[in-house]
Amino acid sequence: MARLSGYGLIALALLVTLGMNWYTLVRVARARTSVPWWDQWVVVQELAQHARGAPLWPTLWSLYYGHRMVIPRLLFLADARWFSLASLTWLTLLFQFVHIALLMALAWLLLGRRPPAPFMIAVLAILNLMLSPLQMENFVWGMQTMFPLVFVAATGAFLCLSLAGDTGRGALLALSVACGIVSSYTMPNGILVWPVLAAQAIYLKRKPGVVMAFALAGAVAIGSYLRHYTRPVEFGMGVGGMLRHPVDAAGLLGCVLGNPLGFSLRGDALAGIVVLALTGYLLVRALRTPVEKRRWLSALASILVFSFLGALSLVAGRLTPKILRAGSNDYLGGQYFTLICVFWAGTALLALHTIARRKPRVPWICFYGVLFVWVMFSSVPRQLVAADDWADFFLGVDAAGSAILLDAPDEQLLSRLWPNPAERGERIAFLRQHRLAMFHEPRAGWPGQRVADLFPAPAGLCSGAIERTTSLDGSSWRVQGWAWDTGRSKPPDDILFADLAGSVIGMARGGLRHGYIPGLLIEPQPAPPPHARFPRGEWLGYVRRSGDAAWAQVSLYGVFRSEGRVCTIR
Repeated sequence: MARLSGYGLIALALLVTLGMNWYTLVRVARARTSVPWWDQWVVVQELAQHARGAPLWPTLWSLYYGHRMVIPRLLFLADARWFSLASLTWLTLLFQFVHIALLMALAWLLLGRRPPAPFMIAVLAILNLMLSPLQMENFVWGMQTMFPLVFVAATGAFLCLSLAGDTGRGALLALSVACGIVSSYTMPNGILVWPVLAAQAIYLKRKPGVVMAFALAGAVAIGSYLRHYTRPVEFGMGVGGMLRHPVDAAGLLGCVLGNPLGFSLRGDALAGIVVLALTGYLLVRALRTPVEKRRWLSALASILVFSFLGALSLVAGRLTPKILRAGSNDYLGGQYFTLICVFWAGTALLALHTIARRKPRVPWICFYGVLFVWVMFSSVPRQLVAADDWADFFLGVDAAGSAILLDAPDEQLLSRLWPNPAERGERIAFLRQHRLAMFHEPRAGWPGQRVADLFPAPAGLCSGAIERTTSLDGSSWRVQGWAWDTGRSKPPDDILFADLAGSVIGMARGGLRHGYIPGLLIEPQPAPPPHARFPRGEWLGYVRRSGDAAWAQVSLYGVFRSEGRVCTIR
């Protein structure tokens, strides 16, 4: 009965985790957008310079806020060349699922031959952490592809070195080096892969030539990366600051690793340091044990050490002691949670390996059971809110893309995409000329076309109305409203505005929450209207028309893209 109860709890936790994973992936799909936001406009500028004949290598090698984004820039160039600068969320998720597969393979190699419970728990922890909505910023913002990439490449390098065996297989060693190069030229913390790889090779007693090969490749990668490198002075404690203020550095490190616990700032810091110390202790004991799984333990140790060094680099490069003085829990950008989740996933595998080998097991089971149940499930409301808010934000960014397509001067919203109007205008002109980003979407060709020609199927009926109009320059209007297909119980994906001749004079994106696009446009209502009961029935868009035309003469149509049909909104 105890065993059956245990498996039942594991199955229940796995069911909850899969539900959260599905919730996250659905919102990632809803948030896909080709409209550039913030740093992506810098990518557009670099693409424009390259198109005008600027040499490629200086652009690839240039620094951007302390990053040499050689590999990400190549990905952006490929995206522009073959996918018209479309959303890269699919590529980000591909990297993340490859990382999940690698971690599951490592879990099987460490735990798979024992009773199934440890491996099942490992799968549960990996899925829960690696697809946590706390990483939503990376999942939905195409610019952040580099954050999952740097870690999956590092894990691939460590596993390839472990798989090479005692004799050392040339292809696997070469693949390990290649993964290390990808990690190094993706983000600054990627160069930390080389000392870890060299230490792993020494621990596995590889031939001196193998160790020297990794040391030489690392020296070349690190040396080339740091050549003419300048660190942004306004960010981070720096290595010198960490040495001068070790207590503050330790507190910030604890805050980073302990953030998923969701305590107060000091609570996160203390708990993070305790977990880090215990993880280090268990890791040293495990590596000193002459077990048959020595090489798989070396890969796990390398993942944990790389994550720890990455957290140290985050403190040095991005955090300051002011965070500790402020006392606010909002001290980490969402992009850093991939690092944190990799650390906790590795800690989970180490804990399961420890529980399987050490006696008495009950105290370890109780401690780690409580710890990981809290890490994975205590913050479920916070995670679901993060998934919704980030999805809504980028859906709002996508809606603002209609202003770009229609040349509507909505500076209030467009400044959230990129604050400099002149720079934004130049980069929009480049995108329009080369039909990139939102100019490659079908909606870019809708204005001026007849609705009946775009969607010849008979139109059904939807409920809806215009709620608010905001004049921008006399001929352009920001328009907000709601629409709902009661028969199918869902909102339209897009809204088309047509004149008396049936020609499209405006368009909007649907699927928004009522009066609320986090970080983009927040208009709380004192008393929600009756239609607010329809989930995500709101839309936001733009219309170009003469100022003397009455809104009653404008017809509204809801577009259901997957079905290729429209409904008339009344």
